[in-house]
Amino acid sequence: MDSGTLDDIIARLLDVRSAKPGKQVQLSEAEIRQLCLTSKDLFLAQPNLLELEAPIKICGIYLPMMFLTSCVVFVIFFPSSLFFPV
Repeated sequence: MDSGTLDDIIARLLDVRSAKPGKQVQLSEAEIRQLCLTSKDLFLAQPNLLELEAPIKICGIYLPMMFLTSCVVFVIFFPSSLFFPV
């Protein structure tokens, strides 16, 4: 996708941030498809795993307690593991 076209689409999407909720942005089907394909390529270029250093703080209101418990249990039993199952 041409960077000028992409910049134009992003600018139109960002213009409605300050508008009332429900304001629509006029995008053609071809622009939406192209935006999705470009986004897909960018996401696929990113690594699947992150290498993180301890200590790590997990914060969030929406984090289910059972998931948090399983995280703690995994860290206790496998402290030297580089990968965390999600």
